[in-house]
Amino acid sequence: MTSWFSDLKELILHPTGQGADQVAQYGTIKKGLLTFFGLEFLFCTLLGAIVTPLVGFFMPVHYLDIAAYGSLIIVAAAILIFIVQIVSIFFSSAIFYGLYKLTKSTGTWADVVKGFMYGKIFSDLYIACLIPILWILGGLLLPLSRDLIWLLVIVAAAVALWIVYVEVHIMSRILDSTKLKVFALYVGVAIVSTCIKYLLGS
Repeated sequence: MTSWFSDLKELILHPTGQGADQVAQYGTIKKGLLTFFGLEFLFCTLLGAIVTPLVGFFMPVHYLDIAAYGSLIIVAAAILIFIVQIVSIFFSSAIFYGLYKLTKSTGTWADVVKGFMYGKIFSDLYIACLIPILWILGGLLLPLSRDLIWLLVIVAAAVALWIVYVEVHIMSRILDSTKLKVFALYVGVAIVSTCIKYLLGS
């Protein structure tokens, strides 16, 4: 058995190799939930540590109040984001599993949830790292030439494709299925989700 930290480390360092294999074999929904919440809480804490001094600079008289309430806001935001994300994961997993069972495959719903969970953890980490990198590159390149914006677009698109590939790879390893089949099911989930949202919005 592995720890949540070991699973996360391997997933970051070797997403298409040992990381995917380790998650497929030893990853669980419980460890995925704990990892996911821990990362959300860390993100909210870091964001709060950055925002609180900025707000306090403009309102120095209320800095102590802002710092005190900021801790509550950080915890509340982490819990809220966690709940929203988990609901989204379970919703997408239900659609994926419904389509998956039409193919008469043997994977379980727990396997599908685990695949979505670890795929989301991986994508969130990459996006969290990508945003500041693009922000810094944009600040350095845009003053030189507006045409260099296409370089940022290409970098963002390449990372997005890499994330999709890794998510498909992780799910295919967990379900012991082909990447093409898993990708087709992901497309199916996107189509069904869009239709449901359209029907609910109309």
